[in-house]
Amino acid sequence: MSYSVRLVLKNRYLHKKLKKLLSQYTWAYTPPNIDIPIELTFSNDHLSAYTSCNTMGESYKIIEQKMIAPIIFGDAQACAPNIMQQEHFIRMFFLQAVPFQIKYASSKHPKLIFQKDQQDHIFIGTKISSKTNILMENN
Repeated sequence: MSYSVRLVLKNRYLHKKLKKLLSQYTWAYTPPNIDIPIELTFSNDHLSAYTSCNTMGESYKIIEQKMIAPIIFGDAQACAPNIMQQEHFIRMFFLQAVPFQIKYASSKHPKLIFQKDQQDHIFIGTKISSKTNILMENN
């Protein structure tokens, strides 16, 4: 087996492990000056974002340690202005590929760190129960 074929297989394996890891947690980010977090969940190739009023989502891709997810659909409830601002923020956040990394200082609460606009946006992971994970994968 050639080196390039082994490298492709290794990258596919790591990519699969990364997607599995992302799907095992709910990832929460609380923007500055707002006390309600934005929650991300990953299932199969789908990213969902919840802002305490509406849920939105779309398929996502990981390319060279960057994530892209043009979030184009979601609920359409009218929300408080600060929540609408969060929804706009998260919709715009993934339009361009965003570099990210995962830090495991604690397996209970790993950090999903996105680097955007010269700033770290840190989403804290909370383990999803096995039952919840099975329900998400079946939808």
